[in-house]
Amino acid sequence: METKVNKVKLSIDGKEVLVDDGLTILEAARQNGIDIPTLCQHEALSNWGGCRMCVVEVDGSPKLIASCVMPVRSGMAVVTTNDYILECRRTMMEFIFAERNHNCMFCPQSGDCELQKLAYELQMDHLTVAFSFNKFPTDVTSEYMAIDHNRCILCGRCVRACKEIVGASVLNFQNRGPKNLIGMDLDETREQSSCYGCGICMQVCPTGAMVNRYRSHYAVKGHSKDWQPLDTVCSQCGLLCPTVNFVKDNNLLNIEGKLTGDNGRPDRGQLCYKGRFEALKNTGKRLDSPMVRSGNGTWEKSTWDEILKLVSGKLNDVKKKEGGEAIFGLASSAASNEELVLFRDFMTQGCSAVYVDTFDGAHFRTVAGVYKEGKEAFREASWKMIPQADMVMLLGAAPSQSQPMISTLLGKGILQRSQKVAVLGETDPIQPYATYYIPVADGALPLLIGALKAGIKGSGDGGKLLEKAGLDADAVKAFHEVVKAFSDSVNPLFVVGEKLTGLEDPAVLADIASLAKQKGLYPDNTLRLIILKPRGNSAGAWKMGISSSNKVPGKSKWKAGLVLLGEPDDSYLAALEGLKSAGFVAAISPYFPESLADQVDALIPKPAWLEEEGTFTSVEGHETAYKQKTLQAPAGVMDSWEIFKNLAERVGFKPEYQSWKNLSKKAEHEIKK
Repeated sequence: METKVNKVKLSIDGKEVLVDDGLTILEAARQNGIDIPTLCQHEALSNWGGCRMCVVEVDGSPKLIASCVMPVRSGMAVVTTNDYILECRRTMMEFIFAERNHNCMFCPQSGDCELQKLAYELQMDHLTVAFSFNKFPTDVTSEYMAIDHNRCILCGRCVRACKEIVGASVLNFQNRGPKNLIGMDLDETREQSSCYGCGICMQVCPTGAMVNRYRSHYAVKGHSKDWQPLDTVCSQCGLLCPTVNFVKDNNLLNIEGKLTGDNGRPDRGQLCYKGRFEALKNTGKRLDSPMVRSGNGTWEKSTWDEILKLVSGKLNDVKKKEGGEAIFGLASSAASNEELVLFRDFMTQGCSAVYVDTFDGAHFRTVAGVYKEGKEAFREASWKMIPQADMVMLLGAAPSQSQPMISTLLGKGILQRSQKVAVLGETDPIQPYATYYIPVADGALPLLIGALKAGIKGSGDGGKLLEKAGLDADAVKAFHEVVKAFSDSVNPLFVVGEKLTGLEDPAVLADIASLAKQKGLYPDNTLRLIILKPRGNSAGAWKMGISSSNKVPGKSKWKAGLVLLGEPDDSYLAALEGLKSAGFVAAISPYFPESLADQVDALIPKPAWLEEEGTFTSVEGHETAYKQKTLQAPAGVMDSWEIFKNLAERVGFKPEYQSWKNLSKKAEHEIKK
């Protein structure tokens, strides 16, 4: 039922306005296009009233009021600007500048600084008070961010963001008077502290006190007004976090989360270190032209016509002479849904390849094995259900590495809602707050899961399994506390990761799925289980059938193959082991794959993930989001669509979709099946 909100009539700068009761003067003014300057206030955070920049006159009183904390009332007469108010704001601004070192000429944030912008607006070209600042430390212990306390104005935005949005409360005010500064935990450095490195403190900072260490020099020298903001999503881990990417002259300058009071997501616009910082790193040697490995093992540049002719010709020859069983295709699940459909159709229909798989195919087969064993189909729970659970079992998962936002949500749940979190396995203890942490080696984890099943269902001999798992007396006691906590819970949730999906036998994962039914299902036959997938679009690849249900056949039969790579990492090495026996292997990659340099024969350059558009599916498979292109690929690098179109023409394959739009519709249809 919709709640009726009372309206309040007041005047602001002589203009009568009608606004909702409960708003502050600042909110009412902004709703009516009246600007009031602020520094400590941020729309995504609670109001504090600390900086006094937003002071206004109310009902003619000479005592000015902070508009960000004063609620409106009927008949109120507000004046936002006059000579007296401007003089008060200028005086406050002078004290702020006098108390720390705000020499803009030497500040890396110059040009993109709220403090500097406001100083210009107030025409503050000199100080009438003496400088009084002390020398404060600079913390550069974090790989991602630097903190220069000399440029801090103690507005508290970072403290409130860390507490209210992240839920970590790592940051807080420390010391008193002129020695007051922003501290981390118990006076730790950033690196020593329990900081997640999400960077939200940096995003809300109105000065140059917190800066990104991975900014390009364009960001340091430029002005934010000249940047082009692009609304898109991060596809790195499958949580599809909305981002605003700032670009100038085809350089990625900054990535910010879309911070709003309530965006319908439990993260409220927070980003993780992967989404905010890792995308700004140079992660490998860029491949900007086709290359072919010569007979003596050295790599030489080639032309597009030569490389397309070589790859299509080799695959065609093997198809004609040896048949499709001699051809394989392997793809990274970091690719978009459209790129994966292109790859699969080219390999299976164009080259008749019998074996097409993804590098995380082994994980898919384990999860698929659980579906086969179950009598009824089930859906995984959404990761957005995590804050609603009263107990979370984290089994064989390391979300701080795979999906860092989930680790943050669990930490927030523990600190703010006393959410019980049990971590089983030598993986991610959600430092330092996990309610129960039972570390065991990977090989002992199945034993621990077996004992958990026996303990919860009251069957079997869990004690012997615990003994085999090598638990000491304290760990055994903690284990029984976990069993009791689960029995007492009303709304538990299981989160499992690669340590369990990586097991060849799906029996352990099937046991967890069985335990997840103990407290009933969510609506729509949704199981109390979230499976953290290895790559950013693993769920999309798995749903579209790109990953193979069959185990890897004997590689000795393979005579030729094509691999589609994403970002440079070594996660595909195991899948490509033994490829030397194949006569010809080509790779499509944005980077020169150093670790595969002696295993592949030809390299086709493709755009990196920020240089291509496409759709991606969320980690549990519930949502699909469109990621628009942020940057242009280097000159001479074809889009994936053009690469596969050219290869398809050369092997005589004509796909049913002749445009990107039609391809995207096909991918969407397959995801929804």
